[in-house]
Amino acid sequence: MTPPAAMSRPIAMLDDADPVVSPISWERQMGAVRGAIGQTAPRVVLVGTAGAGKSSGLQRLYELFRSQSRDARMLHDDPTTVADAPAQQILLVDDAHLLSDAQLQHLGERARDPEASLIIAQRPWPARPALRAITARLEQHAPAIVLGHVTRADIIDHLDARGRRLPETCIEHIVQTTRGVAWLAAAAVQHHDSRDCAHDRNHESLDDSVAELIIHRLDTIDERLRERIEEVCIAAPGTVHSADGEPDDWALRGYAHGLLVRSGEAAPIVRTAVRRAMPTRRLIDLCIRHPESLRDPDGLPALRDARVADALVSTADRMLRTDPRRASALYTAALRCGAPELPLAARRAAAAWSNGDLDEASAAVEDAIACAADDVPAEVSAVAAATWSARAMMREAHRVHQAIPPADQVTLANAAVAALGVGEADPSSSSTPAPLPTAIAVSATMLRRGLRATTAPDAMESSLADLVRSAEMYTRTGRSDALCELPAVVAAVVALNLGRLVTAQSVLDEALEGGHGGPWAQTRLLLWSAWVAVQRAHPAEARELLRRVETTGIARLSTRDALLLQAVRVAIARRYEDASGLDAAWQRARAVLLRADIDLYMLHPVAELITAGTRAGDADRVEPQVRAALQMVEALGSPPLWTAHLHWAVIQQGILLSRPDRLTPHAKALVAAAPHSRVAAGMAKAGRVWTDVLAGSVAADAVVAAAEGLAAVGLMWDAARLAGHGAARTPDRRMAAQLLACARELHPTDGTRRPEPTAGGDAEAIDRTAAEEVLSDREIEVARLVLQGKTYAEIGESIFISPRTAEHHIAHIRRRLGATSRSEMLARLRVLLGENDARAGHTTEPP
Repeated sequence: MTPPAAMSRPIAMLDDADPVVSPISWERQMGAVRGAIGQTAPRVVLVGTAGAGKSSGLQRLYELFRSQSRDARMLHDDPTTVADAPAQQILLVDDAHLLSDAQLQHLGERARDPEASLIIAQRPWPARPALRAITARLEQHAPAIVLGHVTRADIIDHLDARGRRLPETCIEHIVQTTRGVAWLAAAAVQHHDSRDCAHDRNHESLDDSVAELIIHRLDTIDERLRERIEEVCIAAPGTVHSADGEPDDWALRGYAHGLLVRSGEAAPIVRTAVRRAMPTRRLIDLCIRHPESLRDPDGLPALRDARVADALVSTADRMLRTDPRRASALYTAALRCGAPELPLAARRAAAAWSNGDLDEASAAVEDAIACAADDVPAEVSAVAAATWSARAMMREAHRVHQAIPPADQVTLANAAVAALGVGEADPSSSSTPAPLPTAIAVSATMLRRGLRATTAPDAMESSLADLVRSAEMYTRTGRSDALCELPAVVAAVVALNLGRLVTAQSVLDEALEGGHGGPWAQTRLLLWSAWVAVQRAHPAEARELLRRVETTGIARLSTRDALLLQAVRVAIARRYEDASGLDAAWQRARAVLLRADIDLYMLHPVAELITAGTRAGDADRVEPQVRAALQMVEALGSPPLWTAHLHWAVIQQGILLSRPDRLTPHAKALVAAAPHSRVAAGMAKAGRVWTDVLAGSVAADAVVAAAEGLAAVGLMWDAARLAGHGAARTPDRRMAAQLLACARELHPTDGTRRPEPTAGGDAEAIDRTAAEEVLSDREIEVARLVLQGKTYAEIGESIFISPRTAEHHIAHIRRRLGATSRSEMLARLRVLLGENDARAGHTTEPP
């Protein structure tokens, strides 16, 4: 029987061995067979790859048994002693996979004796039948100890047992690069030096040290297996297979040598080491044989070979639409391999553009121009024009297409977009031959035809159908061309100008869902969707879309996209936040507006900025944009589709500035456009009513009809403001209540239509919303105190302002309400803010 002392001896004592040869996973793996080695006749098999710790583990068991005064013998290659060893003697046999047939026969006889002690260590290959039979018999007594894979916890335990510490990032690097292959992980832990980490955060020195060991082991295996492992390290995962007539056990052989994982793939550190050590000619041959390997050129050295360069370019061309980031890296790698620079310039620019990297695209365009001198490839023009457009400099985009004539239908449409964007007609000749009916050609043709129709008063409505179909067709092509503006955005903008907000949103939704324009286009589509959401009075949806913009991975927005982003934020602030929120949003927008030129497709958000800037007291700062926009549409003949919202913005500016002279010419322009545009007609009608309201003449039915007309063409905020202004300027309480209800219905604060309130608290909240259509938060605060009868001094003490400032606020309130006397102002405030604010207690009124 085993002495009690031996049974209580801990396995952990084996960790006292030399840490250099200590198997990292020893304690965890051995835990499963503690009972087996404590038996009178222990029978255990250790299986592991080269370097996994089998031999050292077997030696430790031998030393453990000897320390317990148990009869044990360590055998390597002497078969006679196997037969001579008595059954009760613990026999330990190393490298059983290398034994001869005669040696395995003697070992098999001992394994068949259940009373005989036998512990063997072997690799998983070669798996000879006799050895499998021995292993099966031993596993009937105890599970095999399988060595070869270590985990993060194994490494930490191993370090703790030796009083060592490694930073978490270093441990993570070792686990990831070695894939848990035991001997690689042990070598990395052994070679790690924390002094290197301060200057080598990528652990290149550590990887180089382990790479030397990998190459040495690779040199010790047979040539055919080495070739297979080299191929695995070059080819894409899962693409290396056995040739006809070749044994299919090469993956298991590589695994047994510790150079492959069980699936036949190579750990990242092995892949990199083999790639760097491979002779150039062999590397080139394998790259040509496995062109998919070139999808990941980062681990490959520069190969100055035309065949590799061609393969890189071909691979990049296939990936340009699906993975432009990788395609860009492949084009760069092709240049390193000797590919000519000029032919790749357009491709590199297109890849950078598709990836949303405006700076890289611009650099590629500049390289192409520098290399080509006066013969710039036509393919470069699309990217060059698109980059200028993204910088909010559409006129330069137009100049590009003037300098380099379009070579295909896409650039022809692009040139038309740029020309119209700066107020010029489509420059293409009407005699241009009809293209073959490919999807992209049809999309481009419909885009040009739709754009032309937007400038013809009698064809504006029909233009939308062509533009929507163009956007849909372009989505189906899966292309990511460099464009001055996306077909889906052009269609959405035209829909907005026609008052078709639902159509605009559906076009953008379908474009986003279909990947319209590729990766670079997603940010712009999200921003325009947010813009439409604001116009539809859905602020929560708009904010969520802006949040999605932040997660697209675009490091820096182009000037044009940044302008649209700020316009959305200003629109939300103007409608749903207080005066300070609007002021902060306007300050951010103003900085971007100064860097942007106005183009036709940005008139909608620019109109918002004109109104917001005027309300923020910056009318003079937005005046250049007003003049530039008016000149641009006048150059096109002032088509109603493109001018209505601009005229309306200037009218709103005139109202805010109390400048009737500013209103007149633009009101006349809307009246003139009314027969051709229902949007202009609704605006013209509302303009007349608004003028009457400002003059103090409020007809409830007319105001409601005009407001509903504005809401019908997508101007819900303006519709609510018109109704709110009417309510504030009528002394008739019943009429005021009707107009306030109209304002609340047309533009609820949360973007949904709410039922009428049933409790006083809800009514007060909604009344406050209606008041905010006319007065600022501070003015509402002052107005409530005025209704309580407080003097200027008392108002100042209550809200910590001076009496003079209180007087200023009250004078402004009187002007905003259109009241001609103090009593009229008080009456209108009671209607606007509700009876609950006319509290008793203070009867003294400010003079």
